[in-house]
Amino acid sequence: MIKLYKTQHEYDTTEFDNGSTAIDAGVGVDLSSGKLAASTTPKYVTLQPCKANETRCLVHEIRKDELYSTTLSASGASLNVGDAVTIASGGKQATATTTNGIFKIEEFKDATKAKDSVVVGRFI
Repeated sequence: MIKLYKTQHEYDTTEFDNGSTAIDAGVGVDLSSGKLAASTTPKYVTLQPCKANETRCLVHEIRKDELYSTTLSASGASLNVGDAVTIASGGKQATATTTNGIFKIEEFKDATKAKDSVVVGRFI
């Protein structure tokens, strides 16, 4: 789950129609044919669960100056603060892959950097 960790802006929401697949809260999404879909290059984060074909799904637009927290989909033992990693398919977790990374790690909440450890970062 991707969560807004820190922002200097007033929290705002946008509404979109969902596609044919239900989406949980905290999923990185983008538009595909005008409908929300989980994305490895998200532009929004869902704020609540969204049923299949639901209208008015609430999302927050990702901003580059905001911090987000999520978990690692695999061990991040080789990662360091400042590394930019990819987002796993399904849009919920950061990977340990740095090639073409879009999520820059600012902090590890667990020194072990194990799978499912929380990381804080920003989308670049």
